[in-house]
Amino acid sequence: MQALLQIGNAFNSVMGIFGSTIIVPIIIFIISMGMRVGAKKSFQGAIYMAVGLTLFNAVLGVLMSAITPYVTAMADNVGISLPYIDIGWQGASVVVYSNTLGYIYLVLGLGLNLLLFALKLVDTFQPTDIWNYYQFVFWAVIVQFTTGSFALGVAAAVVCNLVVLLIADIIAPSLQEFNGYDNLTLTSVPQGGAPFAMIVRWIVVKLKIRTRPISAESLQEKFGFWGEPLSIGLIVGILIAVLGSTQNLGEVGTWAGILATAVTIAGVMVIYPSVSGLFVKGLIPLSQSMQARARTGESNRRFFHVAMDPAVFFGNGDNMAAALILIPIVFFTSLVMPGNQILMLADIPAMAFMTAGLIFVFRGDILMTIISGTVWFNIANILNSDVCAAFTKAAESAGVASQMSSVADAFSQGLGIASWTVGTNPVLYLVYKAFAAEGILRIAGIILVLAAYAFIYLSFRKDKKKWWMAAGASEEYLTERGYIES
Repeated sequence: MQALLQIGNAFNSVMGIFGSTIIVPIIIFIISMGMRVGAKKSFQGAIYMAVGLTLFNAVLGVLMSAITPYVTAMADNVGISLPYIDIGWQGASVVVYSNTLGYIYLVLGLGLNLLLFALKLVDTFQPTDIWNYYQFVFWAVIVQFTTGSFALGVAAAVVCNLVVLLIADIIAPSLQEFNGYDNLTLTSVPQGGAPFAMIVRWIVVKLKIRTRPISAESLQEKFGFWGEPLSIGLIVGILIAVLGSTQNLGEVGTWAGILATAVTIAGVMVIYPSVSGLFVKGLIPLSQSMQARARTGESNRRFFHVAMDPAVFFGNGDNMAAALILIPIVFFTSLVMPGNQILMLADIPAMAFMTAGLIFVFRGDILMTIISGTVWFNIANILNSDVCAAFTKAAESAGVASQMSSVADAFSQGLGIASWTVGTNPVLYLVYKAFAAEGILRIAGIILVLAAYAFIYLSFRKDKKKWWMAAGASEEYLTERGYIES
């Protein structure tokens, strides 16, 4: 146990020192060499990927810096007090890695994924997204804190990990088709919305509800300049900034800030495709090699999905448009939603991360993403509210207030805390409830969770095409990329 803890601590230290922009390209370089891409092409691909990831994070930083002050102002202006305040994903990360389970599962989770991948029980290679393990281990740590059982916490982490990998395998082709990234998938919190989006899409198809898809491309065709991503960013940016400035709209300085914010958001909408292009250059050598080996039968596995940070997926024009519109909608509806006890604050500017798990299922339909997102995120808020008391106590026990001023401020006001993005995962919430229940309810709950997982896993392995298309992939794409036989 002590050895695992030391190894996990070492992993975490290396991750903190080098960051994903260095470690992920190194892993991709090693994989590329193993796939016989060649040293030159492997190195070039790794460099392009490193540059792409760095610029993704830079663009994200610009976007968050532009939006966050106005979201904070919206929260101040409404004057509504809720018992828990969103302190962001960082709080969840600190709680997880202040716990022995968090460090140990870095090692256990890595070993589990490598084993499952080697045995071809899963097609997702998750170590490239090891930074985001905490996002599902969060639920296991809450199980351990609630029950006092380390063994139950580890078991919950394993089940959460299995669920995450299954969803990643199901959504991979659709995610790749929509974003234009071959061989990538998503194992972080945004994927939690995909099952709900799949259910909504299934209902729409079964009821034969006719919808007219609204995408950034269709808006541009209809409205010309005013439908371009630049104009959408400008308009929605003004809306968000105005909603956060209602107390000072009579001041010239306020309007200077509003316009600067709108232009910044418009700029992000325009520049993202160029950054995406650099990242794609990093993927091409590996992707081409994998496809060639699959065609010739040289590879001993047919499917290979590399888990990647959600920063890679957030900036698509359709996704950004839906996310920016959802920010005020979800914020204000959450204030009046019965059962919600969370004041959304630190994480809501990261809405584009969360909608990235919805938009591809609807094949870029902005309207369907907005409607589904409004329902989904409010349901998630209600369920997340049920976890806040345990999360607050876990944070107090871990001494998070000494590491994060936002937590210290909340505690000084007698408020509890929440992590909106990490806690917005009703699928893993059900795993938590099963393991955290008492007595016979725990046994029954765990059996039901495992039975549901086994049923979906076996169904997926039996008919992958059905599940891939349910997640939004087109038959044409599946055929073209060799996922199914023509």
